[in-house]
Amino acid sequence: MRVLIMGAGGIGSITGGFLAKHGQDVAFVGRSDHMSAIERDGLFIDGIWGNHHVSDIRTFTSCEQLCGQTFDLVILSVKSYDTNQAIREARPLVAQDGIVVSLQNGLGNIETIAESVGIERTLGGMVIFGARIEKPGHVTVTVYANEVKIGNPTGAVSYSRVEEIARALNDAGIPTLPTGEIEKHIWGKILYNSTLNPLSAILNATFGELAAEPATREIMSRVADEIFQVAPGRGVELFWKRPQEYLDLFYEQLIPPTAGHYASMLEDLKRGSRTEIESLNGAIVRYGHELNVLCPVNEVLTNIIRVMEQVYGKPFDETKM
Repeated sequence: MRVLIMGAGGIGSITGGFLAKHGQDVAFVGRSDHMSAIERDGLFIDGIWGNHHVSDIRTFTSCEQLCGQTFDLVILSVKSYDTNQAIREARPLVAQDGIVVSLQNGLGNIETIAESVGIERTLGGMVIFGARIEKPGHVTVTVYANEVKIGNPTGAVSYSRVEEIARALNDAGIPTLPTGEIEKHIWGKILYNSTLNPLSAILNATFGELAAEPATREIMSRVADEIFQVAPGRGVELFWKRPQEYLDLFYEQLIPPTAGHYASMLEDLKRGSRTEIESLNGAIVRYGHELNVLCPVNEVLTNIIRVMEQVYGKPFDETKM
């Protein structure tokens, strides 16, 4: 299988690296320093999934360098705000019967991809392992909570094809399951990310610290409650009937394995980079406005992060936190 990783950052590098090690023909499109290091020395992977070195990955810094080639599987792992540009650039590289899989955070990615290549060639994904680039050419698997889930929200891709792609990822060492309920899984991760990420970034606090304080628990409960109010209007049935049902799971099972972690949103701010707030809490606010559902807590958190993006849109000064 010919595989293109579009946006070979942490998650994309791990996914593509394991596929290449398992014998798939993999090409990366990513940042020049990371691509140059991989081309020169190969890709080094370490962390909780062991130590690996992969030397047969083709690397590129733009889709133009791949002109004329096509791929059976295109995995988008770019930030959500880059989805539209990335799929437009990658579209000519998708084989006639090829599939595009979104391994991204946030809402709206599936719809954006489908607008470009068609829903019949689009799969959504829910990723629940963590990865970071330690330095160019070196990637660490930092945390693993559950299998990757992939699926098509409308059933437009045959389930046997979904199973085939999930099996390829799973056989390569990326625990993956096919699902007919991908929207439920994606919204489940939205609940997790939206309750934790902005508060961790704003307060410079770990997930465990947020869970330990009654004041932040109250804020997170209200974030979850607003998401539960918005989801039905979007035609989404969540796995949980009531917010408290989810919050019990959240505090008792989801937080403990990652209690010492900070949100990646905080790292984005430290780098002076844009965050994915618009596809998380910001998306909930937009959907709420469309549905005439008030989401004041999500809106306040979104606005604070927007201001922080402007304030820290330069090398980070922790004395300002």
